[in-house]
Amino acid sequence: MIERVKRSLLSLRVSLGGAFVSIVVLTSLLLGAALFSEMHKFLLNDLRAQLRGAVGVAALEIDAKQHERIKTKADESSPAYAAVKKQLQAFHTRTHHVRFIYTLRKDAAGRVRFVVDAETDPSLMSHVGDVYPTPTPEMLAVFEKPYAPHVEKKFVTDKWGRFISGYAPLIGPDGNSAGALGMDLSAGDAAAFEDHFLRVSLLIFFAIALAVAAVSLFLTKRITQPLTDLAEDMGYIQNFDLDSDIEIHSRISEVVRMKTSLDNMKKGLRSFKRYVPADVVSELIKQEKEAALGAEKRPLTALFSDIEGFTTISESMAPERLSECLGVYFEGVTRAILEEGGTVDKFIGDAVMAFWGAPKSYEDHAARACRAALKCQAFIETRFGPERRPDEPAFKTRMGINTGIAYVGNFGFRDRLSYTAIGDPINLASRLEAMNKHYGTRLMVAQSTLDATNGAFAARPIDRVAVKGKKQGVLVYELLGEAGSVDAATAQFLERWSAAMKIYEARDWAKAADAFAALSALRPSDQPAKILRERCRGFLENAPRDWDGVFALTEK
Repeated sequence: MIERVKRSLLSLRVSLGGAFVSIVVLTSLLLGAALFSEMHKFLLNDLRAQLRGAVGVAALEIDAKQHERIKTKADESSPAYAAVKKQLQAFHTRTHHVRFIYTLRKDAAGRVRFVVDAETDPSLMSHVGDVYPTPTPEMLAVFEKPYAPHVEKKFVTDKWGRFISGYAPLIGPDGNSAGALGMDLSAGDAAAFEDHFLRVSLLIFFAIALAVAAVSLFLTKRITQPLTDLAEDMGYIQNFDLDSDIEIHSRISEVVRMKTSLDNMKKGLRSFKRYVPADVVSELIKQEKEAALGAEKRPLTALFSDIEGFTTISESMAPERLSECLGVYFEGVTRAILEEGGTVDKFIGDAVMAFWGAPKSYEDHAARACRAALKCQAFIETRFGPERRPDEPAFKTRMGINTGIAYVGNFGFRDRLSYTAIGDPINLASRLEAMNKHYGTRLMVAQSTLDATNGAFAARPIDRVAVKGKKQGVLVYELLGEAGSVDAATAQFLERWSAAMKIYEARDWAKAADAFAALSALRPSDQPAKILRERCRGFLENAPRDWDGVFALTEK
């Protein structure tokens, strides 16, 4: 239904311009039609007045007595016929625009018959006694008392052209009708004038239409351009691009108020954007949906981060300076997450929670999360590492990443919602972040995440761990970088580590202890090597029963 409505919509410029032009065109047509009608009436009435006078004068010149003597076609050779015809021809000659002039008589049966025709062309001339085929009311009225001239009320067009007819009574000596004189007056000049008037009117009409179209185009642009700009700005808002600054020039107060309201709305949304995941709101706006309580199961990859020793750092810094440094830290971390399409769920003190796969769905959400984590670590090392400013703290961040099916959506209650993700995969990501402290690592990922990246990253297996409250162990890895990006020394270390882990999993505790001791000597600061070395040595003294390779953590 909405799509059908959208397809039926017209732009304001088209609607307004069309209305402008339609009104003027309709007004011009109505005015032209009215003028043409009045001009037509004027010409008709003028010709009728001329004809009324001409036919009346001509009737007075006809000798009624001689006209009465003409009874049959045989009388066409009589002196009376010749005399009347001569009178008619004389009047025809001296009167302009007379096409036909003739006399008529009404017989006992009420039929109108021709008597004398001034026409000399045998093919056109009517003869005495010929019946007039279609007498009009005006023609019949001329035979009735009171006797007076009568003229047709409209023009007639036939094969001889356009004309109008008039009739005047022939009054005998006794005061009664001796017949009638008929006269057809040509209206060719009137028709030519009407045609000329029509052509000129059409030219004027088209000139006015073009002028109005140009003016309407100018005016509608002045009116609609600001609204078009406002619509474009609203389009940016729909995409949650709140940094657009479209200048709108208009003297229309409503447009100015709309622009002011839109700017204030963008300010509010920019503030709102700082409190909620921007892509969530953007997705809701694009989908034309309103946030509602509810969640769905979706494959997600979650990331938790935490600054190592933040409590100690915060106690040694002024609150204002600490806030400034945290602002720089969060900006860099957030930018890295957003660049990879992640959703920043929340900031919890110095911690960050983010996830991939919602509201936007990505097939490679696990790889995106790993790349984002590596970017975050690179930023932190560059900005808050050994090269940091003297007055800035040395931030070291621990991160945990896990992939699985979780619940994601709006949680809370009707008037206060939070778009977040919950479930075991989210909890495990948080546990992995905390697990870094035990193993001395910075970036811990679950096997589910690493498997989902299809070998796109270099990582080393650290341990198979059952977090507190869980019996089933999870193989966890330390993420080192993208595949092919690690240096030769690290690649060699990973090979030796992989070999040591195979010995460890084969339960050869003595060889495994020696292998991890050698790795520890190669990298004295490597905490996982020390932990596994001491574990193997402990197993030598007290061999575990039913060992499944899982190490149970007793702390969260």
